[in-house]
Amino acid sequence: MNGPIPHGTVDSLADDIRAERQTALHALHVLEYALSAPAPRRHRTWLHRVMIAADALHAALQTRLPDDDRPIRLLDEIALSHPDYIPRIESLQHELADLAIAVAALQERLEPDPQLVIDPADIRNQLSTLAQAFREHRARESDLIYEATGRNLDEW
Repeated sequence: MNGPIPHGTVDSLADDIRAERQTALHALHVLEYALSAPAPRRHRTWLHRVMIAADALHAALQTRLPDDDRPIRLLDEIALSHPDYIPRIESLQHELADLAIAVAALQERLEPDPQLVIDPADIRNQLSTLAQAFREHRARESDLIYEATGRNLDEW
């Protein structure tokens, strides 16, 4: 099937991906907020808040990953209608999986272990790299969707 995606289909699927993107971005903001809190003399509280926020971000990213058990999504519809976008869509999907893996790695580092000392500055640095990759991924995804559908996901 090559050709334009029906208008109503694009609107519905765009709403779905917009909501997923907003949930993931909100989770990232909560994690950044938790990480920016002072850690000295509050290390356990700081660590607990960061762990909860990292869990929420990981869950939000997981819901964005491709899954055969889910209904068709906007990027799937774009791939079906415009096969020339498939390599870029696959690249975006790999980036998203890599982000989920990076958050999982951060979660592992945060697991409380009395033998390990967790350096808040190191965790903040790791998140900074992850946040930059997340924002770059969102921009590339927005560009592809706009090129293929004319929809700006960041406009309301």
